[in-house]
Amino acid sequence: MTRISLVEPEAAQPEVKAIYERLQSHGFDIFNVMKVFANDVQFLAGFEQMLYALYADETLPARYRELAWLRTSSINQCHY
Repeated sequence: MTRISLVEPEAAQPEVKAIYERLQSHGFDIFNVMKVFANDVQFLAGFEQMLYALYADETLPARYRELAWLRTSSINQCHY
């Protein structure tokens, strides 16, 4: 039993459904962490903007974005 409920697409309010659909149209899967974030529509919307900034903006080549993820994980002692 989860402490924070997951917002499933079929039970989501219209704003959340729209965000889920946009994410999926850009090739993102809807993971449980996103379903948790969907409990607060504004938080999920901010997360969506962050994803687009990190993955859709091609200013920084994918190779360097990945190196940034790996270095950040290493600094934080977080297994990536």
